[in-house]
Amino acid sequence: MMLLLLLPATAATLQVGPTATYTTINAALTASNAGDTISVAPGTYAEAIDLRGKTISLVSQEGPYSTTISTSASIYVDGGTIEGFTVSPAGATAISISGGAPLVREMVIRAPSAYGVAIGAGTATVEECLVVDAGNSGFFVARDAPSIRRSISIDAVKYNFYLKGGGALANSLSIGAPYGIVVQSTAATVKHSVSLDATLGALVAAANTTFENGVYANSPFVVVCNGGEPTFPNGIGTAVFAAKACGASALSGLTDTDPRFAAWTTGGGLYDSDFGPGAGSPLADGGTGLDLDGSVADLGLFGGNTGSWRDRDGDGVPVLFDCDDHTDTRYPGAPELDDGLDQDCDGEIDEDIIIDTGDTGTDTGDTGIDTGTDTGTDTSGSVDIDHDGFTADVDCGDHNVASYPGAPEILDSVDNDCDGRIDEGTAGGDDDGDGWSVLGGDCDDNDPFRSPAADETPRNGIDEDCDGADSSPKRQDNDDDGHTDETDCDDADPNVHPGAADPTNGVDDDCDGQADDDALNTDADGDGVTPMDGDCADSDPTRHAGATDVPDDYIDQDCTGQDNYDVDRDGQASPVSGGTDCDDLRSTTYLGATENCDDGLDNDCDGTVDQGCSPDVDDGGDETCSCGGGAAVALLPLLGAIAAGIRRRRPARS
Repeated sequence: MMLLLLLPATAATLQVGPTATYTTINAALTASNAGDTISVAPGTYAEAIDLRGKTISLVSQEGPYSTTISTSASIYVDGGTIEGFTVSPAGATAISISGGAPLVREMVIRAPSAYGVAIGAGTATVEECLVVDAGNSGFFVARDAPSIRRSISIDAVKYNFYLKGGGALANSLSIGAPYGIVVQSTAATVKHSVSLDATLGALVAAANTTFENGVYANSPFVVVCNGGEPTFPNGIGTAVFAAKACGASALSGLTDTDPRFAAWTTGGGLYDSDFGPGAGSPLADGGTGLDLDGSVADLGLFGGNTGSWRDRDGDGVPVLFDCDDHTDTRYPGAPELDDGLDQDCDGEIDEDIIIDTGDTGTDTGDTGIDTGTDTGTDTSGSVDIDHDGFTADVDCGDHNVASYPGAPEILDSVDNDCDGRIDEGTAGGDDDGDGWSVLGGDCDDNDPFRSPAADETPRNGIDEDCDGADSSPKRQDNDDDGHTDETDCDDADPNVHPGAADPTNGVDDDCDGQADDDALNTDADGDGVTPMDGDCADSDPTRHAGATDVPDDYIDQDCTGQDNYDVDRDGQASPVSGGTDCDDLRSTTYLGATENCDDGLDNDCDGTVDQGCSPDVDDGGDETCSCGGGAAVALLPLLGAIAAGIRRRRPARS
């Protein structure tokens, strides 16, 4: 009898490319088996992709900026992995997930007519995906518990992130859109995420969700509550905090104590920006401003244990912004090498290396410095370095996906819309040119004559210096007492100002923080002590600090707050009045008295009864003896300590 052993098939890698075994992705899909990997070379593949029922990995070789799937239909996924493609243009929905637990990673999705990534069911993982200009929502979750992390949505028509039926959102960024992050399910969680510049609301909470360790800023309303009461542990919010039906506890944990984001770090691209408080902020790692421990207490995109975005080649640029995240010499701004590759991710090859002869034009779109002159027409301005739809000759920031003509201006210290101004229209911009932003304290950023540095015109109905009032302008003396309101604690009363007399009237007339100083510094009864120095009764010369207290007269002569009680008249005050007599009902019992042997009392108030006395055996306990200073007294505590030590060292019984 022969046994036929069926060995499992070995997973294969199928190559797709113009010169590879398979020239289309679908041809490789047809030939693939469960567990296989389809490796796709750079290029554009105009074909519809359906991965439903396929447990394979569809992966690009050089990432989304080199490899595009061009289709008018959705890419369907319910299992396996799809990684590293640009989807442009997309159909109704770019990535449609109907169930299962697929992994969707490193996808760049531009202008889908409905959703960027729509999850109908299942436990999918979507990470490090970028959606720009979605026709409805950038990321949408209908139900179940998928995970969206380290992803970005910019300028969706309705919502950037919409968690309608559950899911977890972490370390993600929303820029623009009417609403940034919308949650309608109590099962949803949001951590370490940032929502900026939504035109209506940074967050919408229709459930009792916890928005943890996030940053929400520069929107007309940071929080819009529709029937829920969210909480915001370790959150930062700027602009108007809440609207509609937020309850009393709805904003628990949200703060604007660092409204200027003291060390908000920004660079040439989104990958250089923390989108959270940086060095010097009191809201990160106990004030260090550094992510020292990766703990969940850190705020912003890079906080928490899952805050590190993928950077395979370690060149400092995450995959979403790196034209080749497999080679550490290729990234935006890298120096060109003479190797036939585009090192600086500007769409040109070796442009800074080849020495030409001919015309004197320069490659103004290059990131490096040309080593020679050009021979032909300068074409460097015709490339779109950051793939935002605008070429370098018109894009004021062609290494920044958030900067291009007409882009929404965000708080990042960059001219996003290419109009020559920085951060205008945001809380950090200076729209009226007076040198002050809303975050800096400008109460009207459309009026250059209103700012914290402006001069106040008294009583004109306008708060020019932004101190919250017109009636008390800075540097004005409204009561004509010679003191302006910067030092005058009541600039409407000429009798109140620094240096004024301060009689007994309950008012701080001299503005020193203490009412009625004149009376406090006057010795009315002539006993040499003022109320300020401790006279508790300045009409009675026998009562003041330092006076001798008469025992048991119910009068506090020495101003200690109590009478000196000595009930047994042994010359020692009772503990209740600050004395040391441990028994104020017995005149023979006080501190230092002679111990009376065998009376069962602590006569000398040292805490020990009858110490140092031999037991009375002849007359029933009427002996007296001197106690408290002999060698026997000192020896007893010592013997007790030794005995206790022996007991501690005695081995336990077996």
